[in-house]
Amino acid sequence: MLLVTACNADVPGVGGGNETPTPTVPPASLTFSVKDAKQPVRPDQRLSVGAEGGTLVNVRLVGPDGKTVPGRVADGVWTSSADTRLVPDSQYTWRASAKNAAGEVQQQEMRITTLKPKISATYRVTPDGNTVGVGMPVMVTFDSAVTSPKLRADVERRMKLKVTPAQKGSWGWLDDRQLMWRPDSYWKPGTKITVAAPLTGVQTGDDKWIVQDKGAKFDISDRARVSVVNLSSHVMTVRENGKTIATYPISGGKPTAEWETRSGTKIITEKHADYVMDAATVGVKAEDPNYYRTEVKYAMRVTNTGEFLHAAPWSVWAQGRRNVSHGCINLGPSAAAAVFRQSIVGDVVEFVGSGRKMQPGDGLSVWLFDAKAWHARSALASK
Repeated sequence: MLLVTACNADVPGVGGGNETPTPTVPPASLTFSVKDAKQPVRPDQRLSVGAEGGTLVNVRLVGPDGKTVPGRVADGVWTSSADTRLVPDSQYTWRASAKNAAGEVQQQEMRITTLKPKISATYRVTPDGNTVGVGMPVMVTFDSAVTSPKLRADVERRMKLKVTPAQKGSWGWLDDRQLMWRPDSYWKPGTKITVAAPLTGVQTGDDKWIVQDKGAKFDISDRARVSVVNLSSHVMTVRENGKTIATYPISGGKPTAEWETRSGTKIITEKHADYVMDAATVGVKAEDPNYYRTEVKYAMRVTNTGEFLHAAPWSVWAQGRRNVSHGCINLGPSAAAAVFRQSIVGDVVEFVGSGRKMQPGDGLSVWLFDAKAWHARSALASK
């Protein structure tokens, strides 16, 4: 043993007093921002992963749809994008790898789950798949309130809209459930609109999250039909592309607080060849002397407070002379048939000559505001 040791003492790097040991490089370690994979994460939570004793090589956070969550590396740490929202009540696979100074790669994987909402926020985007008139806005209607300005701003910020040809306009909130986009003036005839609502993972209230993306496509008619109902002169004037094509005698609502037809710009939202007008829908009880239930033809709704244009053969004597209805616009049978046949949902009807003004919420009331006032209703407008 002593001899062997003596002989080896003269061999560089092998034993003896001249030995220089090769340093051991510790492996890189990965640090995930989620410490307990058993605890669900919020869909709006920003996630990060860093490397200690090395540098990141690769990070992938993959959702249930197989898509990779976007993120970027800064100062050696990967962080998910600020506008990323994860799918609620879903599992994600998170893989990361890092290498140390010796080039050795360490890989780690964890599975995380997003929280399950107590309430799934539902909404619809309309119109979709239709050709509509020049007054119809893009409508994103939630079935329950988006409860704060901050949450409404988050919803609005994510909306995507393509308008061809381009027109200046704005998103705005009619109330805490209705987000709409309208151009500064009526749509140009022939416009094509595509709407995307990538809202999955967006919060709309306490324990309430959106769980689905939606969208819509629709076209604007190739003619601009804008009618004017004058409640003082009892005449309806129909214009297409700025040219008067017809005038009809009408009778509007009685000049009382309950029945006077509202002034303001309204939109045709429904058409029914046959319709039952029931006063109960506006809160009039059957025992009330003002209660009515009448079958009508050629009904075109213009407010959600019960105002329609429709045929009224019983009031032909008053049409062009007096306002005798319960708020609807009465037309003669042939006039109502012509208006019904030539009109589509989204056509504009401007009402003038009444002291009772239409209020936001009375109907599709985006045109009660001028362009500046409508822009101010955006949740993203500077206050």
